[in-house]
Parts: sequence; C-alpha cells; structure tokens
Amino acid sequence: MSIEVRYVHKRFGQTVVCDNLSLDIPDGELVALLGPSGSGKTTLLRIIAGLEVPDAGAVLFHGSDATHTDVRDRQVGFVFQHYALFAHMTIFENVAFGLRVRPRATRPSDADIRAKVGELLKLVQLDWIADRFPHQLSGGQRQRIALARALAVEPKVLLLDEPFGALDAKVRKELRRWLRRLHDEMHVTSVFVTHDQEEAMEVADRIVVMNGGRIEQVGTPDAVYDHPASPFVLQFLGDVNLFHGRFGHNAAAPGLEAVYVRPHELQIIAAPEEGSITLTLVHAVTVGPNTRLEFEPTGDSGAGTVDMELPRAEFLALREQLGLQAGSRVHLRPRRVTRFAGGTAATPPPVVTSPAS
Repeated sequence: MSIEVRYVHKRFGQTVVCDNLSLDIPDGELVALLGPSGSGKTTLLRIIAGLEVPDAGAVLFHGSDATHTDVRDRQVGFVFQHYALFAHMTIFENVAFGLRVRPRATRPSDADIRAKVGELLKLVQLDWIADRFPHQLSGGQRQRIALARALAVEPKVLLLDEPFGALDAKVRKELRRWLRRLHDEMHVTSVFVTHDQEEAMEVADRIVVMNGGRIEQVGTPDAVYDHPASPFVLQFLGDVNLFHGRFGHNAAAPGLEAVYVRPHELQIIAAPEEGSITLTLVHAVTVGPNTRLEFEPTGDSGAGTVDMELPRAEFLALREQLGLQAGSRVHLRPRRVTRFAGGTAATPPPVVTSPAS
C-alpha cells in the first residue's frame, strides 16, 4: 500500500514538530525516518499510524484520504521500541492477541488462529518458545515476537518506532539484517524511525533525513551519503572535517565558503603540493582493521582539529616510510571535497570534487 503525506503540520504548544511535511512512499518500499531527537520523525510516524492527528494536511493510503480514519481501521501494524508485550500471556497468545480481539464476524476460528500464529513464529524463527512468557526471552527475541504480533493482523503498512533502540549493538546489528531479509520476503510497505545512521544505511530502500520538524533530504542511502543536500545531512551521516575558505591552495569558488572532507577521504603525502595542508600529528589509535589519526593545525591552514581514518596496513606502511609519530608534521590532501555556499545548502546542489591524484 502506498503512503502519501501532504503538507502535514503539527505543533505541541508553541513547538512545531512537523512543519508542512510532504512525502511519498511507494507500495512495498522500506523507508527510514532518520534524524536526531526532536526532529519530528516519531510524530510523523504516529500521524501515519493514526495515533496523532495533524493540525493541517492529509495522509493518504493508496490514494484514499485516511487522515481521520481510526487507527483500528487503517490496517497498520505498529512495533514499539520497548516491545509492549503482555507479561501475563504466553508468546503464542501475545502473537494471537490481534486476531482474538477482532469482531466476531471477522474473527478467525481457533484452528485458523493456531495455524497463523504457528506460521508467524516459524517466520521469526521462534516457534520453539511458543509456551514461554516474555520475561523468559532475551531482548532480541522479544522484539521479534513484537514484530510477529504486528504481522498477525496482516497489515497493509508496517510502522516501527526505533525497534532496536533498546538492544545492545551486536543484537541490533543481527536484527536489522534479519528485518531486511524479512521485508524482502513479505514486501509490506514499511516505515521505521531511527537515529542510527548505520542502521538506516544498511536496512532502508530510501532514507528521509529530518531536522527541526522539516525534511532535509529524501533519497537512497548512496544518494544521501554521496550527494548531501545540506551541511546538516553531510554531518549527520558520518564524521566530517570542516575547513573555512580554502583547503591549502585549493581555493573555494566565489560564494562557496565551507569545505567539508570526511576522515576517510584524506590521504597522507610525502611533500606539500597544490591542494594540500600541513598539520601536526597528535594521536593515532588502531581500532580493529582501521587506524584513526588526530591532527592539529600548523600555521594558517583554515582548519581546527582534523580527523583521518585509513586501513591499519596502510598506516603501518606510511609510519615506516615517513617515520610517523606524535609531533610529526604531516601533509594531507583530500581525495574528495564537498562545498556549500555560506554554510547552507548550495543552489544548484553542493559542489563535490575529487582532486587529481
């Protein structure tokens, strides 16, 4: 089922949380609403669900206005961050709940309910714990049961509010891969809220980046990462170094003042050259296969503290070749830079350049 959000506006008191938002979500797509706390992403999700009513604007499901349709009639499944499972019910009965409370005319038979719940428990790979209670499950297992319960009513739209936020990093990574595979099997139009950039990049077909109640950019993970529409998007989607005015001899074009370079887009060179800057190495730390370097400015470089990341093997080779250690003066050159006019999104889109190697 497709979802259309049209000029939705919502405020709580004097605070505007959704500022004239419009968004199209095609049938069968998996979309991430990504942004910091207070960006409006959860409120937008709740408006789509029918748990909040917008002050203005409309929500359409498959072309039909659903703005004032009761949440029970929207055919929406909702998965909360903290599971919201019924502690006094077995796992089987938790999943069956939405089917058992249907009006008598549309309620499946007990045999059909048993078959449906058994099928869903197999789908989430937890059919072997049907007789247990929620407190006997791990966090990851409880979240999968919450998802099975949402799917039991055969929703046309699946909405998830930070579904993995309460889990530890390892379980979160396993579950988001599992969610992606599950979505590919079921093709239910799905929208999930997250503030985790890596989670959005790994799971979603498209990412909606939100900030201050507005949509900053909508696009595929590659599009929003490689071609950010604003400095906010660029900085929210990963670490970045900011240089003002010029990068070494690589002068900014007229009206383009801010120069951004991600840590992995910097390279160390043996001698200064056009487009390089000279910095002092302060610290180097290896984390797994990568080494992170921290530099301080030397002279008028137009930079503050600069971070760089490179493969550990490459760092070890450079350390041997150049004698790198804390206090070494190092020449850096960007492989790629992004510029914005006056610190805001450039129009036309930001200039992304790749200096010659």
